[in-house]
Amino acid sequence: MRAFCLAACLVLFGTVLTSAASLPSSKAAAQVNTVTTCGAFGSNPCTNTDNSGRWLPVMSTQIKTSNVTDLFAGVSLVTGIYTSTTVKGNTTGATSTAVAEGTVRVRALLDPSSLQCQTDCTSYRTLPDLNHGVVFDQRIQTLSANLGFIFTGQCAADPTTCTLTPEQITLVLDTSAAHAFNFLLPNVGVGTHTLVIQAQISTENTSVMSNINGGVSESNALFGLGSLTVDAVRLVNSFNCTTDSSGATTCGT
Repeated sequence: MRAFCLAACLVLFGTVLTSAASLPSSKAAAQVNTVTTCGAFGSNPCTNTDNSGRWLPVMSTQIKTSNVTDLFAGVSLVTGIYTSTTVKGNTTGATSTAVAEGTVRVRALLDPSSLQCQTDCTSYRTLPDLNHGVVFDQRIQTLSANLGFIFTGQCAADPTTCTLTPEQITLVLDTSAAHAFNFLLPNVGVGTHTLVIQAQISTENTSVMSNINGGVSESNALFGLGSLTVDAVRLVNSFNCTTDSSGATTCGT
């Protein structure tokens, strides 16, 4: 599928391709996603109006298990982050700060209520993230500068005794990425199961810093081509998972 670039900040998400046979496998299953575009603006379905993320279906496949077994799901995805920060001087000499942030998260859901499900999608908890999602890409960029009003009135009155305050610019980048991840689904039970891979992009600011004194920021996150492989196996593991009465799952050694 041909991709059209609508703007510099576009979000790419996958459309599900169904296999020709369209029958669930009893041993393994695979899926890929092609590239379409989705503008990362407040009115689009990729993000909420406050720039927080929405879970979007990327890939989906079925697998049939004839006995109680485990599933091993490997997900790979092309992701990217765009951030831009601008600061400017002012007449008071106050520090100007701009913060831009972008995040891509991915999760695997077993037999969810719908492909577009956002919360309480399934009672089954995928390991190790327990359906909360794994960060595939994240960047927090902070730019701070102290510009302008450096040449004070004292210097104009007596240049020989004045002290000039040096201008200062600070850039902080915090980036993390995991473009491939293996999800574990122990004891899925007998039957035909649907595994849905969802991705979430977010450009909301979650840091303690914010835009002040004229700071301007812009950010975007994207995901594109990806693949999913699912194997039915019996895993030997050293952890045990329990679910309490509230539905919370805890895993430990």
